[in-house]
Amino acid sequence: MIARRALAVIVFVLLMASPAMAARPQGTVVEVSVPDNAYLEMGDRRYSGPFRVTAESDGVAVVEVASLDAYLEGIREVPFSWHEDALAAQVVAARTYLAWTLLGGRSETGSRIGYDICATAACQVYAGVDAVLGEDGDRWREAVSRTTGEILVHEGEPARAFYSSTTGLRTRNIEDIWPGSEPAPYLVGVPSPGEDSPFVTWSWELPGYQMEQVLREADVADGDVHSIATRTTEDGQGPWMIDIVSDSGTVSMDTWALRSQINEAAAILPGLLPAKRPDGVDYPNTILSPEFTIRREVRVSRIGGDALAIAVPYFVVEGAGWGHLIGMSQYGAQAMAEAGSAYPDILAHYYGGLTPVPGDQFLPEQLAVGLAVGERSVGISSDLPLQVTVDGADLAPAPAGVWTFLWVDGVIQVMPPVRIAPWGGPDEF
Repeated sequence: MIARRALAVIVFVLLMASPAMAARPQGTVVEVSVPDNAYLEMGDRRYSGPFRVTAESDGVAVVEVASLDAYLEGIREVPFSWHEDALAAQVVAARTYLAWTLLGGRSETGSRIGYDICATAACQVYAGVDAVLGEDGDRWREAVSRTTGEILVHEGEPARAFYSSTTGLRTRNIEDIWPGSEPAPYLVGVPSPGEDSPFVTWSWELPGYQMEQVLREADVADGDVHSIATRTTEDGQGPWMIDIVSDSGTVSMDTWALRSQINEAAAILPGLLPAKRPDGVDYPNTILSPEFTIRREVRVSRIGGDALAIAVPYFVVEGAGWGHLIGMSQYGAQAMAEAGSAYPDILAHYYGGLTPVPGDQFLPEQLAVGLAVGERSVGISSDLPLQVTVDGADLAPAPAGVWTFLWVDGVIQVMPPVRIAPWGGPDEF
């Protein structure tokens, strides 16, 4: 893979310096596909395809047209080695989330580019075919097959089947995490015991001056921070709030919003944030969930024995769970499955009594998945020859190898694979 990318970079430099570059195919819509026994590779992942590559105002976008089962088989949200009923519960939750997303229509970006759902954690993680082709992939494929067509329905429509990694032993009401969200009887706080996760609880701390740097970068405090207080709530009473008093005044924010701003601002302290877990591995985020508190405490540091005592402020952050904490806990589902619960019972526990029902009327045979947005260039390859169409015109031949699609002034310049000719320069196909 590294050698292939290096070759693509070398070829790009050579071609940009060549008069032949101007004659290369270009357009605004490129279709890329391969035979059924091959895969398209982009980045470090493989997909069945086909791909639609388009020139947008901000760069190149890539969309895969996938069958429903191919999409579900590509979901990479939990280890495939988990209990079969935890896997089945995850498939139903993922299928329901997809149906709910489709019912609500495409997002603004999806409408502009032409996809139904994104492939990242902003929607649900879709990673192509590699995972299901790898170890334990047959167990995930079986979970997809075992639950064919099943979704959760509330009042005749797909439920908002949110889920997250770890809930710190209890889920939360949706309106207590996202202010303004419409409450739902199936998205309320329930116990989630037995979560065997490194994120059930978490904590870290920083000296005062460093935390003040982060809060200043997050635009929530300036100068000295004099106090921080967390206001917690019971289920249904609204979000947790944090009050920050600094030289610039008092700022009150809900913990979900503050989480996002601190996570972005933490980039100013690389190597310190995200902090390390007790086992020495970095946490996946600086603030892992909306259930956290921050407190300021003053510690006495002594220099020269007892000769000099200095008061040093510290900020201590303590939290529970990873993710938004709404709906099903993935680690909780695993704990329930290992304790003997079947997947319908797992789903009923986390979703207010809802159990799987046939939902084919809400599910398409295929859908468009947004894989990339706003890229300056993308490389797509296969071990077999590709079918490449530029603005409706087929390119022939379309050899195997890395094809580069470069965004230049609102159009895509198509750069086929290049082999090295005997004279040492690039030889065009």
